[in-house]
Amino acid sequence: MEISFGMIFSVIIIIAIIGVAVYAITTFLHVGKTAELSLFYKNFQDSIEDIWSSASSSRVFSFSLPKTIESVCFGSLTTSSSAQYNQELKDLKMYSSGFEQQNTNTFLYPAKNAGEFAFKKVDKIDLSKLAARFDCFEVNSGKVKIRLSKEELDSLVKVEHE
Repeated sequence: MEISFGMIFSVIIIIAIIGVAVYAITTFLHVGKTAELSLFYKNFQDSIEDIWSSASSSRVFSFSLPKTIESVCFGSLTTSSSAQYNQELKDLKMYSSGFEQQNTNTFLYPAKNAGEFAFKKVDKIDLSKLAARFDCFEVNSGKVKIRLSKEELDSLVKVEHE
């Protein structure tokens, strides 16, 4: 059975086109996930700014995240946590640098799924209302609900469970 050069060349071209299409789709999905993580931090900071600029307010906000993110955590990686979030704290410590441990207060777990967005410093938040010095909010179906509140004499916005 003889196959012509044209037929072999056509098969090679088809394989190359399929490979490029798979690469393009994978890249597009990664860009979408990155945009969603970036948008979460922007919306979260905007909500904090909105509460911070008011005299007093208390509202529950719902934020979208990729389904690969299990928890949004707040606090310090240099402290201990309650037994409930000990695994998250341990994993985040292992995945972070010393700079990130000292200079960030918001974490996405698991960190490997969040990539460069796993650790972030969010301004104007007070984490003293949380049960421990490290606390997490569970992400359900790509949504996390966080209560942000501020009293009249408070200088920072409190992050609380719903």
